[in-house]
Amino acid sequence: MVRWGQFFASIPLLMAAFSSSGTYELNSYNVGGGGTNSASSSTYSLQGNVGEVGGDPTSGSTYTVKSGAVQEEQANVPPAPTLSNGGGTYFNKLNFIINTGGNPSDTKFSVAVSTTSNFTVTNYVQADGTLSGTPVYQTYAQWGSGTGTLATGLVSSTTYWFKVNAGQGKFTYSAYGPSASLATAGGPTLSFSLSPASENMGSLLANTVVTSPSSLSFTFSTNAGNGGTVYMAGQFTGLRSPSSSNYTLGVSQPGGDLSSLSEGFGLKGLTASAPLSIQTPFNGTGNNVGAITTTFQPVFAATSAVNSGTATANLLAKSSIATPSATDYQDVLTFVAAAVF
Repeated sequence: MVRWGQFFASIPLLMAAFSSSGTYELNSYNVGGGGTNSASSSTYSLQGNVGEVGGDPTSGSTYTVKSGAVQEEQANVPPAPTLSNGGGTYFNKLNFIINTGGNPSDTKFSVAVSTTSNFTVTNYVQADGTLSGTPVYQTYAQWGSGTGTLATGLVSSTTYWFKVNAGQGKFTYSAYGPSASLATAGGPTLSFSLSPASENMGSLLANTVVTSPSSLSFTFSTNAGNGGTVYMAGQFTGLRSPSSSNYTLGVSQPGGDLSSLSEGFGLKGLTASAPLSIQTPFNGTGNNVGAITTTFQPVFAATSAVNSGTATANLLAKSSIATPSATDYQDVLTFVAAAVF
């Protein structure tokens, strides 16, 4: 006799909620055995995988593919950044420009810095350009886009290596890419020269503006990040004649137009190579001059490092019929260059 019985098998079912929002819903999403599948739209992307990847790790100079589970999607590994030391003027900082590696605009990057090529000791550029032991992630735009960012607080005459990684959300951060290196310049520098050392104005004809036979030529260079200034002061307040009871041929402060003044003496800036610029009141046109004073006044200045800067100026004088006649009118002009490190 055969008896029929009832047999029951219990099969567990896994329920999962599919991705959805007010604008879309994934009603069905299947993954074949041992493979991958993906779906995306303008507002989302989704990738699933099943199975294991066997074999040994595969690697190259800029990538590593691990064995075992398929790794989560990562941002593109950024190429080496572009570095600059300001044409050899940066002694305590370096400029870096991130190469995005084709990552989207909302990708964030961190910048690792070391004084060794193998990054034995690693610091990271902070949002304000200083270095610290904790990575800071910012977008390409926040890192200065094509202008880049200055990494500050560095040591002079030292080579630094920079490398960058990228991420676009959780679990997407790439490995750090290849590095680039550059050395900071030597310590603070300042060079200054002036020629000629003296100037003979010749005979001063009454009611005639006389210009110095040759222009004063200046050279000025400094790697000071905040630039520097060339100052001038006179021993007197103009051309003085000891034989004429110290009569002084000058201009009242801050300056004036010798074309309309009865007499005077002053300096007029002619040219200045960027970032140097001629300072007021020595930046006049025509016969406008800045007055000579016994206190130092800025004649040329820059607010950033100056690499092989040049400048020129003229001395102008005018006498009148009432000016005492003498052959010993003179003044000693002192020029001083200073930098702001």
